[in-house]
Parts: sequence; structure tokens; C-alpha cells
Amino acid sequence: MSADLSDLTAARCAEVRPRLSRTTTFRLTVTYAAVLVIVVVSLISLIYWQAADYMVRQGDAIVTGQVRALLYVDANDLPDEIDRLQAGDLRGVIQYGLFSAQGRYLRGKVFSLPPGVMLNGKPHDWLETGFEDGARAVAKRLPNEQILFVGYNAKTLAGLRDIIFDSLWWSAALILAIGLVLGVLLGVGPLRRVRAVQIISQRIASGDLSQRLPLSGRGDELDALSSLVNRMVSEIGLLLEEVKSVGDNVAHDLRTPLNKLRAHLHRTLEDWSETPDEQLQVHVEKSLHAADVLLGRFRALQRIAEIDSNARLARMATLNPAPLLEELFEDYQAVAEEEGIRLSLCAEPVPALVADRELLAEAVMNLLDNALKFTASGGHVQMGLRFAMGRVRIEIQDNGPGISSQDRERVLRRFCRGQHDPLVSGAGLGLAIVAAVARAHDFDLCMEDAQPGLRVVLQARPA
Repeated sequence: MSADLSDLTAARCAEVRPRLSRTTTFRLTVTYAAVLVIVVVSLISLIYWQAADYMVRQGDAIVTGQVRALLYVDANDLPDEIDRLQAGDLRGVIQYGLFSAQGRYLRGKVFSLPPGVMLNGKPHDWLETGFEDGARAVAKRLPNEQILFVGYNAKTLAGLRDIIFDSLWWSAALILAIGLVLGVLLGVGPLRRVRAVQIISQRIASGDLSQRLPLSGRGDELDALSSLVNRMVSEIGLLLEEVKSVGDNVAHDLRTPLNKLRAHLHRTLEDWSETPDEQLQVHVEKSLHAADVLLGRFRALQRIAEIDSNARLARMATLNPAPLLEELFEDYQAVAEEEGIRLSLCAEPVPALVADRELLAEAVMNLLDNALKFTASGGHVQMGLRFAMGRVRIEIQDNGPGISSQDRERVLRRFCRGQHDPLVSGAGLGLAIVAAVARAHDFDLCMEDAQPGLRVVLQARPA
């Protein structure tokens, strides 16, 4: 069933093959190119509109100025002056026409008045075949009742319009082509990375948790996602490894108290009729003690699971750890004196933390229990609170045998004990509870060599 599910998952992953046209890089590049085309078109259109408006006003000024200048010419000399001006217009931009009072042609290149022309001396559009869009003209009746017509053919505006339109189309086509090419070039790399991520993910989904997603080192969004997935896979691997080893550890660690319990019960049952009541009571008390040991270890396992489930994170609050350490110092001072151990506290002023007070107290108590357990009579256990390198440090230090550097990470797991632990009673769950509290609070838990002894440090960011 598991193999079939893995094959089905791999088959589904294999079916979803990313395409270049669907990659975010390709789409963004093409989108940016399209937006750039729209911006360029808008900009060029604005430039053309401004230039056309300027040229129309220039055309109005030209025809109006020409009409005003010709008004000062003597009526008898006006035909010759029009011929002279017309001959001097080599570009054919300005055209003149002189008509009788009845509109009969007299002189110039304009042979007939446009239909409906206004003789008010004001510029208007010259909409006639053969003239460019934007042409302007002025018609005015002279004092001798003749009609003077001056027109301006907007050839410059037409040429500018052709240049702008050609530039517009070519620039739009070039921008889109470059956008498509860049989209392809920029999309191929991420596509290959996504494909590599997909292949590795299929292997991870098939159960190979040793695989890790590739990192490019550029720190982009794919690297961020891959780093997060790699961290998640590492955590899952550790959890699975711990789950696999819990059964063996539980069986190994609980075998002794279970055997003791069975032996006491068996002896009680065998000697039930022959043994005095006082002896039977001793056997029952030993059986109860063995049962209490078993229940205590199961409660510790349940406590670790409860802390890891983050069910208590709703009780997080801002607190000053100094009063908590002072309270625990007072509680454990008498215990330390009974063992012949000197317990001291050095608490410096530190910023407040965000923590669950009960869980933090439980972690510190487990550290104190371990420190007192492994410190011989006449030894010294120090409790410390200080602020260094931007972190609040809660320190528990003893001068016992310590823990070797190769065992420091291993002893944080359930039922794992150091090389000196077999000489001391315990289940190997105290540091596992401390590690669970550190995980729940996102604290750093580290062990340092106190020379001699061990220093366990909980490091936390200020609130």
C-alpha cells in the first residue's frame, strides 16, 4: 500500500512538468515588455500631439501674417506680389489665391475657393484633396471687394507624423521581441532549477530523506524556499529517527523496572501463605516503587510530547527571568545543603523575555536537578543570568564530570545518557524536556565546557 502510494505520488509529480511560458520569470518579462510598449506608445503619442498642436499654431501664425502683410500692398501691385511670393515658395508649403468679388480666379496657385469658405480673416482647416491633414487657410475680402486666400500645407507635420508612427511601430516590435528573448533566456535557468527541485522532491517523497534541494547561492526566492524545505526535511528526518529509536530505547530502559516489578510480585505471590505480613508489605512497597518509576518515565515522555505540540504557547507572556531564578534558588538551596553542595546565584539586570513562566521554570529545574545529581559533595553549582551579545543568557554550571563534546547533542534525545550516566540513577529524559522547552520558545540551548564541569546555557532574544 505504501509503495503504491509512493508510485502514485511520483507519477503525479512527473505529470506536472513546468513550461517555459508558465514560468513567473517569463510572464513577468513579457508583462514588463508589454507595459513598456504601452508607456512608449503613450509617450510618443503625447509628443506627437504636442508637436502637432505647436505646428498648427505655427501654420495659423504664418497664414495670418501673410494676409496682414499683403493688406499693405497696393491693389494694382497685389497680383505681381502674389506671383513673386508664390515663385519664392520652393517647397510648395504656402499657396496664394486672388479672386474677384464674385469668386472668379485672378492669380496664384489656388484656382478656386473651397466650398463654404469663411471670409472673416481667421484661420480654419483646409480640407481639400491633395493637402495634408493639418493644413490651414485664411480668406479675407479686401477693400476693393477682391478676395485674398492664403493656405498653408502641413507637409512638415505629415513628415513628422510618418516618422513618429514608423518609430512607434518599430520600437514596439523591438521591445516585444527583446522581451520575448529575455523571457526565454531568463526563464530557462529557473526552469532548470525548478526541474531539479522537482526531481529531488520526488526522491524525498519516495522516502529518501537524505536528499536536499539544490541551492544556487544567489539568495533568491527559490533559495529561500529550498532552504526552508531542506530544514523541514532535516527536522522530519530527525523526528523519524527519534521515533524509530524510541521503541528500542523504551524497551531497553523499562526492562529493568518491569523485571523488578514482576520479580517482586512473583515473590509476593509465592510467599503469600508463608511470609509474615510485614515482609509481604515490603514486597508490595517495592512493587509500588517500581510501578512509580515506570509511571514517572511515561509522564516524562508525555510531558515532552505536550511541550513539542506547542499546545501551551498561548500562555506566552513578557516576563523578567530574575525573580523566577531567585525563587528557584531559594527552593533548591536547602536541597543543595543536604547534599553538601554550595549553590550560588549571580543575576545581572537583563531585558524582559517572552516565555511561558511555568515551562521556563520546568527547564531550569531539570537543569538544576541534573547539576546537583552529578556534582559530588563539596562541589559548587552556579546559577547565572546575564545579557551578552544582544541575548539573555540563563546559565546553570557545575563542577562535576561534565559531558564530552561528542555526547552533548546525543544526550538531548529521549533516553540517551552520557558516559557517566550509568553510574547515576535516571531515565535520560531531563535534558530532553529542556530541549523541548527550548524548541517551544525558539531559544538556543548549548553546552559549554566549564573546566571542570558543564555549563548549560539557554539563550533568548529580548522581548
